[in-house]
Amino acid sequence: MYPSMRIYRSDNLCLEGFGRNSESVRGERDEDVRPAAKWDLQGYVMTCRNDCIATGASELPATLNDLISGKAFQKLFDTCTVIILGRNAHEAMPNTKGRTRVILSSEATALEHKEGGWWWNPSQMPLENMLRMVAPSGGKVAINGGRTPLTYFLQNELNTLHVGRAESVAIKDGLKLFAASDRLISLDEVLRGCGMELTERKLIDLKAPISLSTWQHD
Repeated sequence: MYPSMRIYRSDNLCLEGFGRNSESVRGERDEDVRPAAKWDLQGYVMTCRNDCIATGASELPATLNDLISGKAFQKLFDTCTVIILGRNAHEAMPNTKGRTRVILSSEATALEHKEGGWWWNPSQMPLENMLRMVAPSGGKVAINGGRTPLTYFLQNELNTLHVGRAESVAIKDGLKLFAASDRLISLDEVLRGCGMELTERKLIDLKAPISLSTWQHD
């Protein structure tokens, strides 16, 4: 299901104008409203069998990185209009297919187009304004987790979360996907507590093996 976001027209929406806050955007008059674009926000993350996504030092083990870069997981992004990810993931994974990327960054000034993609600071620019610039026709938006990106989007219009699990890999004392899991709560319990429902679980790579669980808001 697509969230219908109202997109407000501003003829001054250039890169210098992205410092406007949500309140000022919502204050536009009705005659300034454009037809709403539609985006389907879907999260993607690779975990290991004990729900870790990285080492305790936030480093991605080579075994997990190889699985993330593999065909079985990467083909999930082929139908996406844009991919949103954190700085660490952006730097760790080369953009070999030239996909449109948005990198979350607290150091960016609203939205900046630099080498490697768009750099976006959510505290300085509303989500819908960013999407209007980067994906004005709507479409599927992939959030490639990372704790920081998925924690943010789980509270902001995330419709679906696809959790890949490397069943043969475990990271001792590793970083869990969500902070709540640090308290020995399983990832499944965290997602159910956020109002999500498991709708499908299947194997996408028999050799690795990798399972894929799909969660949606109920």
